[in-house]
Amino acid sequence: MLILGAVAGQLVGKGLRILEEERHMDIYMTALRDYSSRLLASARNTLEAANNSPFEICSPQDLAYQRKLVFAAYHIKDIGRLRDDQLICSTLLSDIKTQPRRSVANVNLKDGTYIYADDALITPGSHGPIIGRGNANVVLSSVAFDLLHTPRYAFSIFATDEEKKHFALLYNYSGNAEPGPEPSSGDWAQKFVEAPDGKVLRENSCDPDTGVCISLSATIDRTSTAARLKNLLAICLGALAGGSVGLGWLYYRNRDHSLLYRLNKALAAGEPHLLYQPVVDMADGKVLGFEALIRWEIRKGDFVPPDVFVARAEEAGTATKITIYVLERLIEDMGDTLRQRRDLRININITASDLQSPAFMSRMERRLAAADIEPQQVGLELTERTAVDFSKATDGIRRLREQGHRIYIDDFGTGYSSLAYLGELHVDAIKIDKAFTRTVGNDYATVSIIPQIISMAKEHGLDIVVEGVETEAQALYFRKLGTPLAAQGWFFGKPLCVSDAQALVATVKKKQSRVKLARKTTQKAK
Repeated sequence: MLILGAVAGQLVGKGLRILEEERHMDIYMTALRDYSSRLLASARNTLEAANNSPFEICSPQDLAYQRKLVFAAYHIKDIGRLRDDQLICSTLLSDIKTQPRRSVANVNLKDGTYIYADDALITPGSHGPIIGRGNANVVLSSVAFDLLHTPRYAFSIFATDEEKKHFALLYNYSGNAEPGPEPSSGDWAQKFVEAPDGKVLRENSCDPDTGVCISLSATIDRTSTAARLKNLLAICLGALAGGSVGLGWLYYRNRDHSLLYRLNKALAAGEPHLLYQPVVDMADGKVLGFEALIRWEIRKGDFVPPDVFVARAEEAGTATKITIYVLERLIEDMGDTLRQRRDLRININITASDLQSPAFMSRMERRLAAADIEPQQVGLELTERTAVDFSKATDGIRRLREQGHRIYIDDFGTGYSSLAYLGELHVDAIKIDKAFTRTVGNDYATVSIIPQIISMAKEHGLDIVVEGVETEAQALYFRKLGTPLAAQGWFFGKPLCVSDAQALVATVKKKQSRVKLARKTTQKAK
C-alpha cells in the first residue's frame, strides 16, 4: 500500500503542476480573449466609420476624414480605400499608383467582412493583419497587443469564420515559452492539450460572439527546485495517505478561480502593490510628481495587466473597490512624503463608476482630510472610455474639481471623445498617449498629428503630459516644439517602488535646498 501510495503521489505531483498551470493559464486566457475581442470589435467600428465617409473616395477631404479615424484609434495604423476591389489610396501612402487588386482573404464572414492574416504590406518593411469590408480596410497595429506580453507564455491570436473552418493569424508572441504548433480546426474542441513530451501545455479558446480564437502555450518546468519539492511532497503524502491526497486536490480544483474571484481575494489580502512613475518637466527633468500604477502579481514574474482586471471589475460593477484600494495604499505609502512636500502631486486612475458615485467622492474627501493630504496633491486620471457618457461625466468632473482635484484625460487620442468633446469635459490636462510618442522618428504621418494635439490642448487652456518618452530623440522632438510640457517615460524614470520614490523626492529636496542656500550666500556677498 505504501508503494502504491508513493506511485499515486508521484502521479498526483505531476497532476498538481498541471492543475496549477491550467488555473493560471485560465486567468491569462480570459485576459487575452476579452481584450482581443474588444479590440476586434473596435476595429470593426472604425471600419464602419471609414465606409460612412461623406466624401468622394480618396479625395483630400476623404483622406483627412480617414486620418482623423486613425488618430482616434491607437490600434489602427492605416486605413485603405478601395474601388472595384482595387486599393486606390491609404492614409499613410495617399494616392497609390499601382492600385493592386484585392486577393483572396484568409477569412470571409457572412456579412461581407474579410480578414487577412498578419503579413507583409505594400509599404516597404511594414506588416500587419487587415480587416476590410465595402470600400475600406484597416490595418491593425502590433502596438495594440504590447501590454499583453508576459515572458511566461507564448500566444497566438486568430480570427475565424462562423464555422471555424478558416483562420487568420492576427498576432503572435513567443515570450520565453516553447510555442505549440498552430492549431488546426479540430484542436479547438479540446481546452487543454499536453504535448507528447509533457513539456508544453497548450490552452485553446474561441469567443463565439466575436470570432476571436487564442492558442496559449506554457512550458512546464519540471526541473526547478519548486517543481522538485512539489513532486517530492506529493510522493511523501501519497505514501502516507495511500494516494488519497489526490481527492482533496480534485475538490480544490473545482473551487471558483475566476479572474474576478481571484481579484477580490487579492484585494482583501492586500496583495496588489503600487509603483510610482515620475512625472517631470520636459525642459529640465525636474520631478513634478508621480503616477501611481497598480500591479497584481499572481505568482512570481506573472502579472495580470491592469487594463484587463480593471475592465473586468467595471463589467461586474466593482471597479470602485480597486480605486479605493489604490487610494488607501497611496496614503499608506506616500502620506508622509505628501505632507512634507505640499507642491508634490501623485495621480491615480479612476473609472466611470467612480465619477457617478457620490459615496466614493465623499469617502475620498474624508480619507484625504484625515490623512492631512490636500486634494490638489492627488490628481485623477480618466481614460477616454471613462468619459464617454458626457452628461454623467461632466457632473462628476465638476464635483471633483470643486473638491480641489486636478483632472486629466489619460491616453489622449485613442478614442473619438478627444476630438469632439474635449471642450465640454472641463478638465485640467491631457496625457498624450504613448502610441503617438513611439512614432517620433519613424512614422511621419502620425507625428504630424502631434502638433495638432498640442494646439488643440492650448486652445482649451489645458496642461499637457507626454507619455511613453523612452529615447533622447523623442525628448528632443518635444522640447523643440517650444511649448511647456510635462513628460513621463523610461527616459526620465521607470516606475519605482515606494522606497525608491521616497528617496528620489528626498534627493530632489536636498538639491533644491543647496540651490536656495547658494543664492542666499551670493546675495549676502553682494
